[in-house]
Amino acid sequence: MPSPLDYIGRQKFAFYPAIRSDEPNEWVLGIGSRSEVQVLNVQTGGEMWIRWQYIGAVSEAGDSLIVGLRKELELRAGALEPLVKRVIEMPLPHENPEGDAREKPARPAGPAPVIGIKTEITGSGINKALILLAVAFLISYLAYFVSELIQQ
Repeated sequence: MPSPLDYIGRQKFAFYPAIRSDEPNEWVLGIGSRSEVQVLNVQTGGEMWIRWQYIGAVSEAGDSLIVGLRKELELRAGALEPLVKRVIEMPLPHENPEGDAREKPARPAGPAPVIGIKTEITGSGINKALILLAVAFLISYLAYFVSELIQQ
């Protein structure tokens, strides 16, 4: 199955979404391997290797080509990595002047309540019958052993 980039040849293209770096978003294809493809920046001459797993579809927008990326990528310390958007959760205000009903009740002081956990094994009727059979076998074996001792 041919790659979408096989149809580009030596034409200029842009990535969408654009790779986050200082370089302009105008590229040409370089060499490729089984796991990566080399792209060269038209204006700066810089090169970058992109894994095939990030390359998406190729489309035309007017007279230019667009290569879709499956994830947003950024150039960090010379390596191309997926962009990670960090979200900082803001703490809720302690006091609510309107008396909102969604406000959480205050946590009671002291340790958390302990919930009892059942540790006994409750088996089915077959398990109970097997246990009863094993106990009956042991009792009959002990009775036989004692009777042999008495006869001697």
